[in-house]
Amino acid sequence: MRAIIPGLLVGALAAGDALAEACYVSARTSSDAIAEVAQEFCYEFTGMDEGAIDWSCNNEADDMLNTDQRTVASCAEAKLGSCEAALTQETLTNYRSGDDDRGEARPAVPNDAKVVTHYYQAGDLKQVRIDCESAGGTWRDQ
Repeated sequence: MRAIIPGLLVGALAAGDALAEACYVSARTSSDAIAEVAQEFCYEFTGMDEGAIDWSCNNEADDMLNTDQRTVASCAEAKLGSCEAALTQETLTNYRSGDDDRGEARPAVPNDAKVVTHYYQAGDLKQVRIDCESAGGTWRDQ
């Protein structure tokens, strides 16, 4: 019995590392007529089960952007700023969606779940911050 407890602790710590999943995105427009707002960023879901980010990270279909997305273990530390927002059912399919029902219960996801987006390169960082805050998020500078 004593050997089981340390094994469970090691397993729990390993599982915690596995839950640190993120999606790295690099995007550029297909046309010079479209202003680039966010060019390189990484987002992660906190308070969710392993694999929750998989569908979101592979769900981009935008003809106006050339996007490279891939699941990574975690987002890089160096960044221009970050946006933290409540994770909603809609956010699971579109990480850019905001929390329209601010403070309301979210039956499809845990109430403490968050989407955190870290920006590394942006055409207009001021606009990125405005978009974050207008969608119910909290902006944090580097």
